[in-house]
Amino acid sequence: MIAAQVVAEALALAACPPFDRLTETELLLVASHARRFEYEPGETVLAGGAVAQRLVTVVGGSVVVEGRQAPAVFDAPSALFGLPTRADYIAGGRGAQVLCLARPHLFTIARECPDFVVGLAAIRAGADA
Repeated sequence: MIAAQVVAEALALAACPPFDRLTETELLLVASHARRFEYEPGETVLAGGAVAQRLVTVVGGSVVVEGRQAPAVFDAPSALFGLPTRADYIAGGRGAQVLCLARPHLFTIARECPDFVVGLAAIRAGADA
């Protein structure tokens, strides 16, 4: 039996690219590895200059980076390739609820869910446009 919390996390992830490309089964797999965190307004979600140890998906509230709203999913280059984050990611005025995937799980997900990688590439291509 699938826990209600895993189903809720899968539904939240399904609303965000690149997870929107995944099948229900893949979403449930990913959601089973996701961990939920809540941040108060102004609290640091991910410190600038640090290497992200997790991929962060905003599922409630907001996150701000360099004075602008952060994308729903961040910081993939840091989490995947060990690059330092460009700036502090800060919880917005209503705080932030996020789902996080630890680095080791990202590589498993990339191997098991190729559309996840395609979705990340599409996000990156849009950011470079």
